Amino acid sequence: MTLRPPTADRYARVAVVATPFGFGPASKAYSIGQVLARHHGLDVAYYGTDSALDFFTAQHDTHAEPLGRRPPGQDPPELRSADAVVNVLAPELIGTGELAARTYYVDSLGFMWDAADVPPDSPLRRVRAYLAQDLFGSADHLARLGLRGVIPVSGIVAPPPAIPPPAPPEDTGTRTPDRTRVLVQLGGLGNPAGHTSGQVYLALAERLLTEVRHDAVEMNVAMNHAHGAFSLRADLPARQLSATEFRTALRHSDVVLSSPGMTTLVEVSQAARPYVPLPPQNWSQVLICRHLAAGCAHELWPFLTEPYDRIGDAAPEAEKAVAVQEINRRLGRDDTYVKRYAHLARHALGNPRTPHVGAPFDGAHQVAAVVAADLAARRSADEPTTERTAP
Repeated sequence: MTLRPPTADRYARVAVVATPFGFGPASKAYSIGQVLARHHGLDVAYYGTDSALDFFTAQHDTHAEPLGRRPPGQDPPELRSADAVVNVLAPELIGTGELAARTYYVDSLGFMWDAADVPPDSPLRRVRAYLAQDLFGSADHLARLGLRGVIPVSGIVAPPPAIPPPAPPEDTGTRTPDRTRVLVQLGGLGNPAGHTSGQVYLALAERLLTEVRHDAVEMNVAMNHAHGAFSLRADLPARQLSATEFRTALRHSDVVLSSPGMTTLVEVSQAARPYVPLPPQNWSQVLICRHLAAGCAHELWPFLTEPYDRIGDAAPEAEKAVAVQEINRRLGRDDTYVKRYAHLARHALGNPRTPHVGAPFDGAHQVAAVVAADLAARRSADEPTTERTAP
């Protein structure tokens, strides 16, 4: 694709959607939508279901609507009227070739797919543009799968708010002397195994956090409540944070303790905050653990990957998600594992490292530039031209 310089076009309407797979894809979709609206003057609307809708509606500067049901093979009615669709990891929302031709697909996990995920009839082979967050060799990997013209972009994070928040969000409080302030990020808790997987993961995380916490550690938890579907029983302050609130909480933390989701790792890396991992929630996080274990001196990373090594890489993603769920269920009942994790995590909290992924963290602007420039080019090509004839 040959790109023209981005041009504001206030008549173009862009629908933004994301897969309800935790908060990561929705966070990236929101980030791109914010740049399209604020920097390119486009009319942006957000649509979603489950955790994606939860994330969109938690933002204080957006309005989001649920996606309606549709017959198989048809496009969601909310997307049919849009001039363009920014779609983050939700190929199931591309029902027709007509919609594919207006879809800018953003893949934040391109390193994890195999040929079965992008068969010859996949709608991903017909989209207007395929943009990949190029971490762990994603762009080259997608090219090996036969996806041509993939546009690599850097780490996708939310742009700074137009007006900085006047004060830290609730629960950041005043720093307690001689205590390590830990921001625990549990995210959206959604994956192909459904809410059951999130509940199993919370039970495991609760045991680990209770074991790790001590008088010198102060913990605040960010997580999705999903309208009561998820709750943390441990005596820890837990709330769902908007993107702006999370950035503020990040600035006021000493260390981030989190499930190893790609979005959180990019955000923590951008903010140069020390980081300590929790076990993976899903298969993509298992792969992320493996990548980071290969280049990290901390013993905690390889310790986290080992329980999942028996899961077959070639199995369908839904099967791998269930396998991760069942391993997490077993680990939550394993006293030896819990104590060993707590020992390694406490050591890591005393010697935390910042993950280095995603730089220069300009992916939201890069994706938005592609969309805005292409919309301007399409509009220019569609406008009728008139020639003045000399009298």
